[in-house]
Amino acid sequence: MHFAAVLASSLFALAPLAQDAPTIGRAPAAKTPAPAVATEDGPHAKLLAMLGPELEKADGSKVKTTDALKGREHVLVYFTASWCGPCRRFTPDLVKYANEHAKADDFTIILVGSDRSADAQQAYMEKSKMPFLAVPFGTDAVKKVKRAYAGSGIPNLLILDPDGKVVKGSYETDGRYSPENRGSYIGPQQVLAKFTQMRADAEKAASTEAG
Repeated sequence: MHFAAVLASSLFALAPLAQDAPTIGRAPAAKTPAPAVATEDGPHAKLLAMLGPELEKADGSKVKTTDALKGREHVLVYFTASWCGPCRRFTPDLVKYANEHAKADDFTIILVGSDRSADAQQAYMEKSKMPFLAVPFGTDAVKKVKRAYAGSGIPNLLILDPDGKVVKGSYETDGRYSPENRGSYIGPQQVLAKFTQMRADAEKAASTEAG
C-alpha cells in the first residue's frame, strides 16, 4: 500500500477521537474522508488491469495474477487455440523453452485462448503439458487483452515490457493482426528467437558490469 494511502487510513481511524476531544479555542475537527482504494501502478500495471485477479494452470489450479507477474521484466503473451494447426506445431517449442528456463525469474508466459469452450482450452493445456498460465476462458479479460494487443490472428506471440509496450510480435507492425497488416506476419518462432537473444544480451551486459 502506498504511503499516502497508509497515512489517510491512519487519519480516518483517529477521526472519532478527534471529534470527542474538547473544542475550546479551536474549531471542531473535520471528518477525514475514507481512504482511496489502492491501485496497481508499478510494472505491468496496464496488463494487470486487464487480466483479472487469477490465472489458471494446466491442472485447473489458480494463481494470483499479481504473484505471476511480480518481479518479471517481460511477459510473453501467447494467443493460440487447439483447433489451429500452426499453433499446435509451435506450441511444443514454447513449452520446451518454458521448461528449459523454469527457474528463470525475469519472464513469465501467459496464454490467451481462442478455443470454443473452457474444457477445450483445459484439454489443450493438459495435452501439450503447458507449464505456463492461462487467462480463464470466457472472461472479460480475454476480450480486453485481444482488443488491446492481438486482434484475431493466431498463433501470435508477443513480448511485452514492464510498461505494457510490445517489444516484438508475430505481426511486425505492432504485434496486432489486422487485414491491412496481414502481410507483415513473421510467426511466433521469430519472436521466440528474438526473446532468446534479448535474454542472452541482458545476461552478457550484467556479467560485464559485474566484472
